[in-house]
Amino acid sequence: MATELLATGSTAASSSDLVVADGSTVTVALKGDTTGEAYVQILLKDDAGAYAVIGAISPYLRAVVIAAPGTYRFTRRAGAVCGVFSA
Repeated sequence: MATELLATGSTAASSSDLVVADGSTVTVALKGDTTGEAYVQILLKDDAGAYAVIGAISPYLRAVVIAAPGTYRFTRRAGAVCGVFSA
């Protein structure tokens, strides 16, 4: 079942945390990309509570499978219209 992580929009925005449990996998993908310029950073929360950029989804890589346990966040840059969902 698909779940919205970041609503479609054009302003800079970050999703809520997505927790991936040990042994689980989650597919995340772009949605609502109307300009072909979508770019969303994938961030992983470290043991001190800071987020580090570990990847991105874009028109060239529209979906990724997260197979490592952790707390993730997705951040859209301003200007491009898009959102993110998990499946």
